[in-house]
Order: sequence, then structure tokens, then C-alpha cells
Amino acid sequence: MIIDTASPSNVVSAFGLVWPDALRLHGSVIRLAFPPVLFMTGYGVGIAFLIKAHPEYALSLTVMSLVSLVLSLLLVFRTNSAYDRYWEGRKIWQDLKVSSRNLIRSVWVTVMEKSMDDCTLKRQSLKDIAAFVISVKHYLRGEDGLEYSDYDGLLSPEFRLQYSTRSAVGNYGSIPVSGNNSPQASTGDGLLYQTQRIPEGWERAGETSLPSQLLYELQKFAEHIQDNHLIHVQYYASLLTSINSLATLVGSCE
Repeated sequence: MIIDTASPSNVVSAFGLVWPDALRLHGSVIRLAFPPVLFMTGYGVGIAFLIKAHPEYALSLTVMSLVSLVLSLLLVFRTNSAYDRYWEGRKIWQDLKVSSRNLIRSVWVTVMEKSMDDCTLKRQSLKDIAAFVISVKHYLRGEDGLEYSDYDGLLSPEFRLQYSTRSAVGNYGSIPVSGNNSPQASTGDGLLYQTQRIPEGWERAGETSLPSQLLYELQKFAEHIQDNHLIHVQYYASLLTSINSLATLVGSCE
């Protein structure tokens, strides 16, 4: 099966220029790290010019050796702490990728197809899993919305439409919408939710993130295939465990 999805872009556009993705400002640590780095750079340059202009203010090498010892211990501690945080994040992201791949394989192998509608729903569920991983990336960067190219070919038109008209939640007499990423549940060709009201559990969708919405779509898909006897019981339990593990990993990323 071929999933038609756009290739992820490694560049971003800002200030009329094209930058590598690693130099993006929104959702990056550059804006947090740049002011302290700029301050310390200016401080060091100022001290160097002061000593060059007034050599009598220079400290002896004995004092500098003591200061450098304390500074080196401090830098080692901070470097190890920063690397531990980086490594923990890398392990969580690796676990997220492995869990999503295992879930895709489980859905493809264990879910039966009795009609073309079942095939359509199964195909869309696989795309939802891939979109979930991408949505976690954008969620951690603070990037809301579906206008990013790496969502192309993954999210269903129905999901996009309901997402863009999230203010319609108020028509159901539910809790008013606030915040970002408020969806209306819809999957595939509307085969899962053939009702005229908002599905149970989405009344406060305006307060949930996009990864949580996609997990809900996967949960509804699991209930659908179980109700229609498209999966064996033991595989259904494993499927729910995999979905719950994805939710746990998102919490670890936060």
C-alpha cells in the first residue's frame, strides 16, 4: 500500500529568506539562548578591551587558575545535565517512532476488511497514525494549525473541514469553545460517525491538542472494528495498549 504524503521540508522562510529548519525561531530554543549568549559575549569582549587599555587591572595567573578550576567543574556539571535532558528526549522520540510503526503494522495485519468501506477506514487510520507523529512535533514547537506541508495526504478532507469550522461546536449546546485545535470527529467518508450531534467525548474539544484529537480518532476506529467484528479480541486489546502507549509518550514529551 502506498500512502500519498508530501515530503517533509527541511527549510523555513523568514524575513524574506530561506533558512535551514535548525535555525527556525518559532518553537526553537534560539530565542531563549541568544540573549544570554550575547550578554556573555559582550561581557568578555568588554573585559578584554579593559585589560588591554589598562594592564594594571589585570589579575594574576594564580587567581585565574583558581577561578578556572571552579568554572570548569560548573561547566562539566551543566554540560552533563544538558546532555542528559537531550538524551532523554531522544529516547522518548525514538520510542514514539517505534510505537507508531508497531501500531501501523498491527493495524495492517490484524484488521480484517469485509468491504471497500472497511478498506477506506483502515487506510485512513494508518495515515492518522503518521499524522499523529507529525502533530506531536508541531505541538512541541507551539505550532498550531494544519497549514504545514507535512500534513498533506495524511489528514482526511472531513477532518480538515471540521477542524477549520471548530466554532460549530457551539451549535450542539455544549461547553463554549476556547483555545486552539478544536475538532469535530470525522473519519474517512463519515462512516464511523453517522450522527447529527457531536460525538461523545468531544464536548470540550476546544481544550485538547491536535495529537489528542488524532488519538481520539484512532480510539474510535478501534471501537468501530471491534463492534463490527473486524479484529480478534486479543489483537483488539493489544491495539488499545499501543494507542495508550502513544498517549503516555506524548505526556513524557511535555
